[in-house]
Amino acid sequence: MKKFDQEFKNPDRRYAIYPIIHGGMANAEDRVGYIERLGFAGAVGNIPYSDAYPDNEEEWRKTADGFRTFAKKGLHTWIYDEKGYPSGSAGGVVIDRNPAFVAEGLYCYEYWKTLSGPCHYRADAPGDRLYRAMLLPLDGSEAIDVTHFKNERDTLHIEVPAGEYHLFMMSARRLFDGTHAAESYSEPRDYISLSDKEATEAFISVTHDKYYEHVPEEFGRSIMAFFTDEPSLIAWSIRYATYPIVPWHRTYPEAFQKKYGYPIELAVVAVVTKRGPQFRKRRCDFWEFIGDTVAENYFGTIQNWCHAHGVKSSGHMLEEERLQAHIYNYGSMYKSGKRLDWPGIDQLDSEPQRLMQRGKVPIARLLASFADISGENEVFTEFSDHTSRMENKQISIDWIRSSVNWHFAMGVNNFTSYYNFAPYTDEELRDLNDYTARIGTLLRKGRRDSRVAVLYPEATMWATYTPSVETRAIDHSESMLRVDDTFYRISWDLLNRQIDYDYIDEDLIQDGVIENGALHYKARAYECVILPAVTVLSEKTVDKLAAMLAAGIGVIFIGELPRISRETGEAGNFAGKFAPFSDDPAMVVVPITTDWTLPGMKQLPALPRPVRILPHGLQNIMSGAEGSGTVVDGEAVSDSMLIHTRILEDGSRIIFLCNMGGRTYDGTLLVKGAKKAEAANPHTGDITPLATAESEKGELL
Repeated sequence: MKKFDQEFKNPDRRYAIYPIIHGGMANAEDRVGYIERLGFAGAVGNIPYSDAYPDNEEEWRKTADGFRTFAKKGLHTWIYDEKGYPSGSAGGVVIDRNPAFVAEGLYCYEYWKTLSGPCHYRADAPGDRLYRAMLLPLDGSEAIDVTHFKNERDTLHIEVPAGEYHLFMMSARRLFDGTHAAESYSEPRDYISLSDKEATEAFISVTHDKYYEHVPEEFGRSIMAFFTDEPSLIAWSIRYATYPIVPWHRTYPEAFQKKYGYPIELAVVAVVTKRGPQFRKRRCDFWEFIGDTVAENYFGTIQNWCHAHGVKSSGHMLEEERLQAHIYNYGSMYKSGKRLDWPGIDQLDSEPQRLMQRGKVPIARLLASFADISGENEVFTEFSDHTSRMENKQISIDWIRSSVNWHFAMGVNNFTSYYNFAPYTDEELRDLNDYTARIGTLLRKGRRDSRVAVLYPEATMWATYTPSVETRAIDHSESMLRVDDTFYRISWDLLNRQIDYDYIDEDLIQDGVIENGALHYKARAYECVILPAVTVLSEKTVDKLAAMLAAGIGVIFIGELPRISRETGEAGNFAGKFAPFSDDPAMVVVPITTDWTLPGMKQLPALPRPVRILPHGLQNIMSGAEGSGTVVDGEAVSDSMLIHTRILEDGSRIIFLCNMGGRTYDGTLLVKGAKKAEAANPHTGDITPLATAESEKGELL
């Protein structure tokens, strides 16, 4: 650690906090002194939004001068890309100039009554425009298209063939009522379709191009990144809805037919009703298609522009913390996340007990996985005390520091802020910024030592989720909630046991190289892969998992072995491929019971644990003010301790420990293969030797 001594004591201030000063960049002289004096890294800014936006040249000139003012002081900046939020419409300008960019959804109505044919049947269709009307045979066979029976008013006069059917109608409609367009904190405003590349290009021309036109010399120098805010498909209702909604765009039918070889309406039938041949495959096809269009036409288009102009694409998505929301907001959040250079989160909580809530996705670890895997190693947060302020609470500076700790432990290292810093003293703020920059300096060394990977169960999610009319489109079915709960629980079980891990997708498994007892991908080397409630997998992935087991790489199935082929939607011979490893300690199946948990170390020999912490007595984690934990197979597990381990080129490790509980943790740190240790104090900048001992197993204590 001595080689980092001066760098740690006097860190680069760009690793501190960036206040968000919407519009304030045009008056930078009023802000820059305060930001410089208190040790902030710089700021996130944008042009003021007057009635003349985006054509007020005076405002663009002042804003460009503001960015230059920060640059002259040696401060760094980010650009916020929207007027209000969500990003994409530039405060409505993009759609004002071309109303064809308005996002649409396909509203899906299944009439409850059974139609028995042959007969003639009349039916009016929901507005705005009937796309398809289908008869769904109750025997599960292929749906029959009866759209050609409509008249100019979209009224159907159907000649129903022999058999029993339900009538299913799909109508394209502007997305507004009850959706994020009407319910955002910003303003009720039409939104663009993220599947529309031309709409994204129009957005870029109004925003990104204008910034580059006025201050090009700072791109990639003092201006580091563009921050896009909560873009989503919005094809779901925040309130209780009348009909299920799926995303829609006029280009979908032709593009889907070309890619998958059958009409998209058959996939929509499968998604909404779970009917028809190969309905699981078709569900996967639909959401995969949506995910590809969003990742390419919105996130990819912006990323390509940023690369061409020397800056990074960044931002955060909508409702990252809810697994189901990933599906209907993006088709594939994983695909979209991979198109952000510096992916990010929105963290509205600062109270430690809220940051550690187990019943949701640990979003910082999810988005940080993208940057860890890609090698960019930069992850951003828009963090604040919003939820506390909504409850009229004033939080302490320690809670802000606690949030900083939580973010760093999870892997987030760029802090943009909506905190109100007025209640704190100048000394407190300088200390906070030094503290943040010091940790940020060390936790950018080397790479995160994630030897465990958790499969993001995307195909299972696609095959399981049914669009819902419930509030926030939640699917309350047992099968979907099982996927949600298992994903949340295994994520937090690993965090609570201080195990570094990444979330990976099937592409990584398929592209990874098996070598020396690990799955290698870029700079990552995974010795164990965990599959949470996975029922649907690509056959290529199954074959690769079997090869990994044969090489001694651990594979842990939470629930049961996968059984459905992504390629066909039908049962595959997966059990047969895993049968040779049924007695192999590298393969473990953990049954899902009411109170299941990840077994202890004795039950999971293939789960690597190079770094562990042990409490000095159960009273350290199971009693007192907010000290909590469990005992699993004789191992004491703390619910409040988080870890982030980085490994350097010379094999040495940097270990960041943070205590999110309300009492002091008294315990021992065990590190395999280490010979000596030093402690780095982010409050003071001091690095001092630690007293150590060697265990019987060769671990450093």
